[in-house]
Amino acid sequence: MDQKPTINAINAIIELTALFTRRPGPDAPVDAVAEWYQAKGRMHEQLAARGGADAAEESAHAAASYAHARRLTESAA
Repeated sequence: MDQKPTINAINAIIELTALFTRRPGPDAPVDAVAEWYQAKGRMHEQLAARGGADAAEESAHAAASYAHARRLTESAA
């Protein structure tokens, strides 16, 4: 049985690719790194919103990404 990927699966692949290719380097400004972690959190939120067996884990990843972004922002202030 040949199954076509769903739009949601394709969007997740696009989001993951964007995160991978736009990941800040070690010398990136703190605000750029914090923005990247915010984007990572949003991606995990979207995955959690789909439900399923991994929803709780994805939600935890989102919370951890947002918390890390907040710590970075606070440390830069």
